[in-house]
Amino acid sequence: MKTVFRNLLKAIGIMAYFVILNIAYVRMNADRLMNDIEIFAGAFLVFGLIMLEIAYKKDCGKTAISGIELLVLSMHSLSIKHVIAFYEYDFRFYLLTSSYVFAIYYVLKSIIIYTKEKRKYLKNLSDISEIVKEEPIKKEAKKRRKIKEEKIVVENEKNRKTEKENKVKKETKKVNKKNKEKKEQNKEENEQINKEDKKEKSKEETTKKKTTTKKTNSKSKTSKSTKKTNKEDKEKEETIEEKNVEEKPKRTRKTTKKKKEVEKDD
Repeated sequence: MKTVFRNLLKAIGIMAYFVILNIAYVRMNADRLMNDIEIFAGAFLVFGLIMLEIAYKKDCGKTAISGIELLVLSMHSLSIKHVIAFYEYDFRFYLLTSSYVFAIYYVLKSIIIYTKEKRKYLKNLSDISEIVKEEPIKKEAKKRRKIKEEKIVVENEKNRKTEKENKVKKETKKVNKKNKEKKEQNKEENEQINKEDKKEKSKEETTKKKTTTKKTNSKSKTSKSTKKTNKEDKEKEETIEEKNVEEKPKRTRKTTKKKKEVEKDD
């Protein structure tokens, strides 16, 4: 209703504008009146441009329409002088017809706006009645939906619990597998270590045996060498004794000879 009232006020204002021009035509000079009309046209043009800028900034269609209306009014007021001179119309008659045209435009506009608003209002009322009728059905549907939602929530909780349990089981299985793998690896490592220890022990034993055999061989060699030396010593002693035995009679003979010679000299 506010828009209808505004449009009616606009129509009244434009009609008053043209009525004032008619009164001024009777009482004022024509040249001065035309200058005044041009001033009014310039003012309408400036206001129309300002309204268009505001509509562009705010993205409002109503202000844009009102700005266009002001521009049309300014163009019409500027064209009054030329139309009257070209078509030889009566000034007062032309202004009355133009005022009627603008008034009819605004009345039609207000009627259209009023019918649109009334249709919207009736649609809203019909929507409200439909909503009131559909409320019990919606309540039952809501109850069913609630029951379904509760069931879905319970099922979802169960599924979540089962999923958690499955996750825990999977994690425990993974942990057990990892532990088994680690145990197997440790066993393999221990076996390898034991094998290496056995190899080292066997090597040590072989080295010990070799050293003992070497020692025994060296002892046997030394014993053999000592035996040989003992034999040789014995043999030497025997030979020396034999020689002494052989040399004894010779010595005795020599001594006897010497004794005899000494005796002879005496």
